[in-house]
Amino acid sequence: MIKGGNLPQIRAFLFKGLLLIGFSLLLGCQRAKDVDYLWQDYSQRLAHVIEQPYSPASFLPTQVTRPKVQESPSPTISILETLSLGHCPLGHLIADHNSTLGKVAPDSQQLIYQIRFIQLAPTCIDTLEEGELKTKLKQALEQKQANAMTYFHRVLTRDKSITRSLFIGYDSLVLDEMHAGRLELESAIGQLLTIKRHIKQRRWQQIDTTQIEPTLAQMAHQTLLQRYLRSLAYSRAQLTALNDYLQAHGASVVCRPGHANRKQEILQNVFHKYYLAQTQAYLSQLNQLHYRLSEPLIALFGDSGYQTFIEHHFGEQPGALPEQLKAQMRRHVEWWQAFRESCNIPPPKR
Repeated sequence: MIKGGNLPQIRAFLFKGLLLIGFSLLLGCQRAKDVDYLWQDYSQRLAHVIEQPYSPASFLPTQVTRPKVQESPSPTISILETLSLGHCPLGHLIADHNSTLGKVAPDSQQLIYQIRFIQLAPTCIDTLEEGELKTKLKQALEQKQANAMTYFHRVLTRDKSITRSLFIGYDSLVLDEMHAGRLELESAIGQLLTIKRHIKQRRWQQIDTTQIEPTLAQMAHQTLLQRYLRSLAYSRAQLTALNDYLQAHGASVVCRPGHANRKQEILQNVFHKYYLAQTQAYLSQLNQLHYRLSEPLIALFGDSGYQTFIEHHFGEQPGALPEQLKAQMRRHVEWWQAFRESCNIPPPKR
């Protein structure tokens, strides 16, 4: 039985509990500050003050397309010849590859087979007497060494774990969580780049084929790369459209001598609160990711079918998306500097 004297305390306790629940629900319902939210929020606030309609830029990102694969003929080793290699680990490798499962193996397993063949063949060849089989194995070894990079590039451009990472969808990076998953992504890229360098330098025995599948699985679990790509491309498109909008309607916000410049002061507050404090902070972290990822990714995908796509999104040449975005950022700040100087409005107090 509840005593009457305790009712006020119970009510106060319940009220505090309801407030905490309501506050938690409110936090849970707040929209994440991803690239769509930041540009929509900033542009709508500007348009509301300028009092001119604004239409966001249409967004059609460039997508990767799988290059066509040209199969290279390889010397065929018959079942009987494989049986005569039973004393070599290479014989078991060839037998497994010639099985039904081996013939439909994914590109990653095809690469592993090529590398393992190259690693095992020399020792096995040395055990054979001169003859047709030894000649075939030597020819196969030379061909696989020459085509190893082709098989590696095939993994880069056809394996789902990588093609999904480069697909620009609807998810983007969220402010204050920009670097989540970066270490895992850098580790996977580094592992793949090490394999590529060993192939290029023909250091076959240093390639750990047991790490290829786990590395690809690591790529499959990360989403940072595809979210970065969308954030970059979307920001460049929206900032370009917003700069064009400000350029077109600049005359409507020019300060007039002898008149109150309240609208202009509000505009500058919007710039400081929603561009400098949020959107520019977002773009700055985006640039940090570009700085860390660009060099290894360009090296990894160099000479592959995705080289052009990667250079467009990570390169520093004129026309590359990072350079386009930097140019629009400079253009945006220059517009605001000219606006503030023409109005002689002091920066808002922080």
